[in-house]
Amino acid sequence: MKLIAYALNDHPPRLIAARPHRDWMDAFPHKHAYRCLPLTIANTHGWEVLCPVPIEVTWNGGMKGEDLTVKALKPLPGNRPLDHFCRSNFTRGIVTFHTDYIFRTEPAWDLIATGPVNRPKDNAYAMTGVIETDWLPYPFTMNWQILRPGTVVFEEDEPYCCIFPVPKQALTEVEPEIRNLADDPELESQHEAFKNSRDAFMKQMRSGDVSAIRQGWQRHYFVGRHPDGAEIDGHTNKLRLQEPVDRRGEGRVAQTQARPKRRDPRWADDSLLNFLDAGQTEANAAGRARVDENGVLTPTPRTVRVSGAADAAGRDFLYVEDFFSPAECAFLRMVFGKLKDRKFTSDKIDPYWNGRFVWLKNILAAYPEAGRLMIERQRKAIGLIADFYKLSAPVYSDLLHIVQWQPGSHMPFHADNAYPGGEPHAMAYRDFSGVAYLSDDYEGGELYFSARDLAIKPKAGSFVAFTGGFHHEHAVLRVTGGNERLTLPSFFTFAAEHADPLLHPGVAAKRPVPADA
Repeated sequence: MKLIAYALNDHPPRLIAARPHRDWMDAFPHKHAYRCLPLTIANTHGWEVLCPVPIEVTWNGGMKGEDLTVKALKPLPGNRPLDHFCRSNFTRGIVTFHTDYIFRTEPAWDLIATGPVNRPKDNAYAMTGVIETDWLPYPFTMNWQILRPGTVVFEEDEPYCCIFPVPKQALTEVEPEIRNLADDPELESQHEAFKNSRDAFMKQMRSGDVSAIRQGWQRHYFVGRHPDGAEIDGHTNKLRLQEPVDRRGEGRVAQTQARPKRRDPRWADDSLLNFLDAGQTEANAAGRARVDENGVLTPTPRTVRVSGAADAAGRDFLYVEDFFSPAECAFLRMVFGKLKDRKFTSDKIDPYWNGRFVWLKNILAAYPEAGRLMIERQRKAIGLIADFYKLSAPVYSDLLHIVQWQPGSHMPFHADNAYPGGEPHAMAYRDFSGVAYLSDDYEGGELYFSARDLAIKPKAGSFVAFTGGFHHEHAVLRVTGGNERLTLPSFFTFAAEHADPLLHPGVAAKRPVPADA
């Protein structure tokens, strides 16, 4: 099968077949750690992405993004900005590396991305992901958890990511069973022969038998044979994978899905936005069919559940934990409860929204501290979105309010800037959407992306942002029980004329602040 790595720039990190040697194994007398065949096979089980320059990561133990700093000890190739390669995306001492490749496997094959196998690193733990690279048209990232305050250095040419393909959903076909060894007389006999041979050999070693000492270790497993000399068909005692072949510059290949969909001066050439389909696809229709008219999802074996930043790692939407603290969430919930008389009601819009939300304007008037908190976090959200999607043009916030979702409520599928039929959309200028979650003590109520078959149920205080088109067409699944689902939805636009004047007082906004009904 083919494993294709599409380079996203002219200077991607080196990609090589995993190497067998490990410093800690070399340090053993006579290097006898290599006698453990499962270890040595695992050492070469995949391909490694190498760090292009020494990277120094320092964490002070804090939970914020700024508590972890990254420093390149040499310039990156092509003078690339460091934060395009390595930075703290997820806070809490986690450092994120980009691979600078879009990996593509053949149909029905996933890719496991993990740290270099059997290569422990002091004070840093590699986080493992399983990625559907048979369709994914954008890159994933490699994350490391720094374990305690201090500095960790990733050396030049040190592997920071190891990848290898696995059959998709293969584990779902596995049927584990527990039995007594005596249930299989043949296996029991083979086990007894191995055990007796091993016990006899160790007895010879302890007695000082010269031939046993000279032999040093039994090689039954290493050479693939039983103690009686019977050989095992298909045994492997060495694994050497093919080195990647550099075929850049050979023209277009058939797998155009991994090519950029579009480019735009408003964002960087390696932005995720260049790899997303703006229009509808068959995946949208398939996703809509999974949710009935009551907002209830019929999941598939491939439905992805996201409940935290680790689940969202490497995906095409922004997920931030602790965007609001628990105390701030409680404060905003209290404010919303106190403003029941200021909830929006109108006979000019869809009655679906009547009595369910309070405008920022009214919150500012009644509880200025709450309004200022919302504005401050909305401005922070702009920076997070610009950073995540690598925007080069400014974006502005358009509309901010708190919305209530009682048990039984749900919202049908929609994109925030387009209609499925192509008719003009009143908010076609909305480029990004965001949702901050002020509660989580409800059941159901997931944010479900149709084209991704992905359901998000965040913890209170989290913030999720995504694009406004059909790639992130979404529904709010039915709130099936518990308390109310309280969210702070927002929208973002490149169009300065649609900026909310309450959040961008220095920008001439054509749209007035929404009036109360």
